[in-house]
Amino acid sequence: MKNFLIAALLAALFLTGEPAFAAPKRIALMLEGSDENVPGCFNNLCSEGLKRAQERFGKKVATRRYNALEEREKLLPLLREAASKSDLVIVSSITYNKYLAQVMREFPSCDFLTLDANEERGAAEIVFREEEGGFLAGALAAMLTARPDAEGMNADKTVGAILGEKTPPVERFKSGFLAGVWYVDPKTEALCEYVGDFSNREKAADIALGMKERGADIIFLPCGEAGIGAVEGAEKGGYFTIAADSELEKDYPQAVLASVVKRTGHVIYIVAEGYVKGEIGRKEIGGEKLSLGMKEGCIDISIWTREAKSSIPADIRESVEDIGEKIRDGLIVIKETDYRSMKDVK
Repeated sequence: MKNFLIAALLAALFLTGEPAFAAPKRIALMLEGSDENVPGCFNNLCSEGLKRAQERFGKKVATRRYNALEEREKLLPLLREAASKSDLVIVSSITYNKYLAQVMREFPSCDFLTLDANEERGAAEIVFREEEGGFLAGALAAMLTARPDAEGMNADKTVGAILGEKTPPVERFKSGFLAGVWYVDPKTEALCEYVGDFSNREKAADIALGMKERGADIIFLPCGEAGIGAVEGAEKGGYFTIAADSELEKDYPQAVLASVVKRTGHVIYIVAEGYVKGEIGRKEIGGEKLSLGMKEGCIDISIWTREAKSSIPADIRESVEDIGEKIRDGLIVIKETDYRSMKDVK
């Protein structure tokens, strides 16, 4: 049902009357920030989604992946190269967006889709409601930290979030996390600090230890590959984590309580599938916007995995599930505001 809903929404965004043609559809994926080969991170999920489409459709599609990592000088050359060799370019990182207008003018026959908002007429966009997943992570953290009888919890009602860079998705995760903590208990302190990138594991681990020293026993990690550093140091450091993007508790059951799951790879697969089949294709699509979150099955928290069920008390899991239902039904709407007792670490 969720797959059908996502496909229907994408069809509504890109619907075209053109039939599929025999030549293979050329699809490029633009990555940035971290190594796509690190299992479970955002770039890995995106890459795996495109790989799955290549495996599924074989000679009907030709895919390429470009990764600028942290080398910003590569952004424009890579985007230009991708557009010159592709029918569709999927841009996963907002860092490429400043060059979209230039490259779109140079290659008018290429379609562009960004996985966040863009300001370019002629480029479609899909925006995930990360704040909904962040809200669930914040609510879970606030409930658990208030239970000093639970394993590993101290007497301080303090939690933390280690963030990657100040990109729109990260800021939405942050806003949701703070709102979720405040929703459960405005007196719980939430510490937030940025790594500055998405790959520095050592810095994320140091930040986590610093938050632990300030009383945080649960730390949310919307910081990509860097978060692995905090996860790997959790057991020795005496804190727990809530991961982002994929179910890392399966690989780190002693360190990760649950994960905010973002089905980016599945969405990329659905886009590629529609493009290959001719359901998504050449047309005027500028200004169109698709928002995906819990209601569409694209954001959730993995509180019902075997590992999560063994780490999180049943009553707390049920409370988080109830909050999730309220978000899906529109009874909880996360808005940007200032939450009492919530602050950044300077």
